[in-house]
Amino acid sequence: MSAYNASGTIDLALRSILTQTYQNWELIVVDDGSTDRTAESVSHVQDSRIRFIQEPSGNMGLAARLNQCVRLAKGQYVARMDADDVAYPQRLERQVQFLEAHREIDLLGTGAVIFRGKGEIVGCYPTASSHETICRRPWWGFPLAHPTWMGKRAWFLSHPYSDEDTRCEDQVLLLHSFTHSRFAALEEVLLGYRVAEIEAGKLGRGRLNYCRRLVARVTDLSSLKWAMMGFGVHSIAFSRDVVLQFCRASGSGSRRSWGSVGQSERDQWQSVWAGVVCDHTVLHA
Repeated sequence: MSAYNASGTIDLALRSILTQTYQNWELIVVDDGSTDRTAESVSHVQDSRIRFIQEPSGNMGLAARLNQCVRLAKGQYVARMDADDVAYPQRLERQVQFLEAHREIDLLGTGAVIFRGKGEIVGCYPTASSHETICRRPWWGFPLAHPTWMGKRAWFLSHPYSDEDTRCEDQVLLLHSFTHSRFAALEEVLLGYRVAEIEAGKLGRGRLNYCRRLVARVTDLSSLKWAMMGFGVHSIAFSRDVVLQFCRASGSGSRRSWGSVGQSERDQWQSVWAGVVCDHTVLHA
């Protein structure tokens, strides 16, 4: 977990790891040059399995910090999560079980609900389950929610994140590795993915960087077609982002690209949210 100015959310993220049904884990939290009370928030959680790393190197960005976490990790598998998300209690257990039973899989995601604020659920992250469906449209991207990833540590070491791919580190990594790796995702929802208001500039930077990577891969007519299609769909998506930001409609308009949420998913999320909020309250009582 990389944390940058996450004092308002990291408590809940940590509590959701502490309440995992699978207990054989270590959590490496790297402070990416925070200027708020992130360090204080982490220090309140007393558990020997949590390693908090602070360095004077300042803000290096997500890619560099995730690579650092992978190098420091000791386990066979590496799971990641953002400092403002919430893991369901069974998340690690379900993913470890799947990876143990399917040794051919290098990287595994899960389903995720999208929420904002104080637990308001607004949709489901679009997720495909098989490698073939995940990789069906590489020119558009890979429906594999980054905060849900768990995979072989050896795979992460062989496929480090690129510092040059700001705002699309995960998608570029998948683009570079999908032809010689195996991906999968559990359809079960096992993570709450926090979203804020749309910032078209930041999203646009990620879209542009991804399109540049598509162009860099052009070697024949097929890859040229990918690049042209990528520029087309991401240009349209960027235009949508600008409109949504202008209208401040990240909560409603964006739902067009998110999946609907059934009552069972809502009930399960409310139970998970209530659990971590209650634990957070007890922790700071």
